[in-house]
Amino acid sequence: MLKIIDLEQDVAQLAERLPTFPAIVIQLLDMLRDESSSLDMLARMARNDPVISANILARANHIRRMHAQSDLADAFVAASIIGINQVRRIVVTMGMNRFVSSVPGGPFLFHHSLAVAITVQEMAAFVGISPDVAYTAGMLHDVGQLCFHIMDEALFEEVYTASIVDGKLLEREAEAFGADHCQVGAQLARHWNLPDEIHSAILTHHDDNTFTGSLQASIYLSETMVRALDIPQSPKNRVTRLNRLAIEELGLDWGTPGMTNLFDRCVTRYQQMTRQ
Repeated sequence: MLKIIDLEQDVAQLAERLPTFPAIVIQLLDMLRDESSSLDMLARMARNDPVISANILARANHIRRMHAQSDLADAFVAASIIGINQVRRIVVTMGMNRFVSSVPGGPFLFHHSLAVAITVQEMAAFVGISPDVAYTAGMLHDVGQLCFHIMDEALFEEVYTASIVDGKLLEREAEAFGADHCQVGAQLARHWNLPDEIHSAILTHHDDNTFTGSLQASIYLSETMVRALDIPQSPKNRVTRLNRLAIEELGLDWGTPGMTNLFDRCVTRYQQMTRQ
């Protein structure tokens, strides 16, 4: 059982039982704070990771084949073709997939986080937040749940399933484990020295009465949207209401064609990324 008063120490001990957090993702987060970061720097960083390099090459070569061009073998040249935003998304996505894949419950958590990351990034253009920061925060928002899977996977599954009926996930987590996944995830972010805005988004992404900024509100609303869109498909996906405060915080008009197109793009992008 975790204790709030000792949460920093408890989470640090749990972190030792998790896979090593990808150094390349931390490097990317550092680069996101530096507006002068270039594609050259990012490509050279990714070149040292064979899985990420392979994905960059695959994306670029897909484009080249559409134009009847020969395949590339140099990840740096490939990165210049697909652009810095695509490279950033590949780095975060592949890094997080590798991180959670060996943890119980990790595959579903990864796919849910990917769906939220895509959705919050698509929403970023409507609400004036950084698409790169939005995508990264979306990938990391539920990372605290990894600790519960390690502590007692069966108990967490019981808690999660029961919460679908009454919506009291955080309360049930706190009762079962001593803290909720927002608190644990935020402490993990501190343990890994992640940026303050990522820490804050993780900590508050389930707050439904007070919204402190567009990133938090976007992640909150994106979780609702991916469950309504049933991505990833799961009998656990259930939506009973939309939070009007979050919609008002973001200034969204739900009935516009732009929002309809956003929903379609989220589903299409998720399907494309999970087919690869």
